[in-house]
Amino acid sequence: MIQWRYFWRKKANWLALLLISFFVVTAVAAPWLAPPPDPENPLPFKGVGRSFNRLPGPPTAENWLGTIPQIEILPLFGVAPGQDAYHEWDVYYTVIWGTRSALRFGLAVTTITAVIGITIGALSAYWGGRANRVLMSITDAFLAFPLVAALWVIQRTLFGQVLAFFPTVENWRWWEHLLANWHINPIMLTLILFCWMPYARMTNATVSQLRQTAYVQAAIALGASGPRLLRRHLLPNAISPVIVLMARDVGGMVVLAATFVFIGFGGDIAWAIMLVASRDFVIGLSGNPFVYWWAFVPIALALTLFALGWNLLGDGLNEAMNPRRSRGNLR
Repeated sequence: MIQWRYFWRKKANWLALLLISFFVVTAVAAPWLAPPPDPENPLPFKGVGRSFNRLPGPPTAENWLGTIPQIEILPLFGVAPGQDAYHEWDVYYTVIWGTRSALRFGLAVTTITAVIGITIGALSAYWGGRANRVLMSITDAFLAFPLVAALWVIQRTLFGQVLAFFPTVENWRWWEHLLANWHINPIMLTLILFCWMPYARMTNATVSQLRQTAYVQAAIALGASGPRLLRRHLLPNAISPVIVLMARDVGGMVVLAATFVFIGFGGDIAWAIMLVASRDFVIGLSGNPFVYWWAFVPIALALTLFALGWNLLGDGLNEAMNPRRSRGNLR
């Protein structure tokens, strides 16, 4: 149970809500903050001018955060390998429209993994016995499997590319086009398949403990069915810790996916793709990292603040669910 009177007393929680609200409003108002060239098919990248010297362009009145040289990207974003890739990308435009892809990715992956984990953890705790031991052993096996290795296997077997930033059109098969239309990529699939275990473990422990309480035993004695017992008594009282983990994971999933994109596993996180395009300019001329600051600072700052907002929200919810600790911190 969330004790909201403790939650609203901490300034960090207000900061978390302010940051999250800022990104949500930015995503909703993106068509007005950064009008797309094609309103019917808005893309997270906007080509402006041409980059003959392949160097970032400084901020101007037309491009408020400057430009960086375009890289070849998937047809999902409008430019296929082999086509003209010598335009420049507007950094401000990607900062605004990248908020949508970050929110969509973080919320989608976190929701799916939470549903899978809660279902497995609750059912295994309710069944108990051998079924619980088997399901939790499978969960531990998934926990022990390295995430990078899982991503490598999935990308190699399903998407046909290993450590290639973007697969070529010639190597695509029809079902890969279908997956692209659904915005499914190796990173998203890997995170869904290999990040549900903490939810399962947490739900399993909580439901196993609740199953021994007096009111649950009384409901069983009165003949409450399994689905009713889970729906009315067990899951509502076990969901609070899961909400904390979900709040933290929204930002964490985006940062993790951006890391995989940056090291070369592909993906459709617009902020991460922009960081890949600007990684050659981080050091800058003569070792000065701020010569081309606009190439990486705005995107990195947006990614950092996005993750910070969700982490602060998770910490605030965690403290609000523990009134004893919250009262001690607020004295």
